[in-house]
Amino acid sequence: MRFRRFLHARLHRQLFMWLGITILFTGMVVSVVVSALRPDASSMESDVVRIQHFIGERFQRVWDVPSERHTLAVDIAKAFEVDLSLLDGARKPVDKVGSGCDKPQLSVPIPRGSHTLGVLQVCIDKRRRVPGITFVLAITAACLTLWGASGVLARKMMRPLSDLIRVTREIGSGNLLSRVRLGRHHMGEVGVLADSVNDMARRIERQLNDQRELLAAVSHEIRSPLARLRLLTELLRSSSADSGTLDKVEREIIEVDDLIGKLLANSRLDFGTLSLQTLSPCALVQRALERASVDPSLLRDEAPEAEVKGDPTLLDRAFCNLLENAQKHGGGVESVVVSGAGQQLRVSVNDRGPGFPNETLGRVFDAFYRGNGSSSLGLGLSLVERIARAHGGRAWAENRTDGGASVHFDIPKLASASRD
Repeated sequence: MRFRRFLHARLHRQLFMWLGITILFTGMVVSVVVSALRPDASSMESDVVRIQHFIGERFQRVWDVPSERHTLAVDIAKAFEVDLSLLDGARKPVDKVGSGCDKPQLSVPIPRGSHTLGVLQVCIDKRRRVPGITFVLAITAACLTLWGASGVLARKMMRPLSDLIRVTREIGSGNLLSRVRLGRHHMGEVGVLADSVNDMARRIERQLNDQRELLAAVSHEIRSPLARLRLLTELLRSSSADSGTLDKVEREIIEVDDLIGKLLANSRLDFGTLSLQTLSPCALVQRALERASVDPSLLRDEAPEAEVKGDPTLLDRAFCNLLENAQKHGGGVESVVVSGAGQQLRVSVNDRGPGFPNETLGRVFDAFYRGNGSSSLGLGLSLVERIARAHGGRAWAENRTDGGASVHFDIPKLASASRD
């Protein structure tokens, strides 16, 4: 049960525990390796015995000369950095170097023949001794230090992720203004993830705002034709129907149908539900001219054999919107040109109006933008631009030097090999 709780613990705790286990295992491995590489005890004892024989022989030679004996003791004490005491055969002190030696760690007998001249006692400085407990404490201290550092590191690593979790929960609960602010933690993959979350929140916020604006605009726009239809219906009930009244009813129905068509196209683009087919752009433009009641002689086809891959419903909506924009806001359609330049197929609609104001030329494709005080929904050119992008193309507008404006719609052409 505890192990399962550990597996489901927060990531920074898991990192902390796993790093601690790793450090502990490393300490154990180091201890085993050091123990394995430590010199063999029997070998060390043999070395000690040889050193004792060597020192005993040296002292045996100078034992009867106190000055030389003291000099030898001083040399050995300096060489090994130890304290020495010399005892005679009766265990009485005869000389000492340093502070002497009350509790010797090593005793070296000094023999001569069959009897012992004396004993050399050696005391090692406690600061130079490294018993096993000291080694264990050193390893333990090192492990605890590394483990503490790993805890700080795990917390530092998880702090930006905790902020990401908080922001995603707030976004999920409806607070679309929440953003990740990592500051100095904004680096590497975590920074990229934070930017992606912030961008996602901005997109969701913008989309919901657009949907609210769309709902408000549609509610307003659809009431007008419905109110007129209601009035015309009352007129039809109160009098005999004439052709003029029926024409008005038909126009209102067409207006509502056009509005619904734009909304459906906008919804399809939101969900990316495109049905791609091989199409003739000229045929699509001719159909749009017919629906918009525009003189078909205004069409100039400079790419009669060109074909494109696209969604017929969306492309038809784009061309109809281009013509509608020229008729309603551009003084009427002057010409429609279908041309091919390289790998692109271009449909250009030229109008007879004064052109776009320079200060608004860059905004004509914005959703819900209504230029010149227009009361329309503002989806026309916005849909054109979105449909172009959905087909791998683009749309843009420009003012002509001889007057009027041109709105262009580009879409990739099918290569000849693709049509065979």
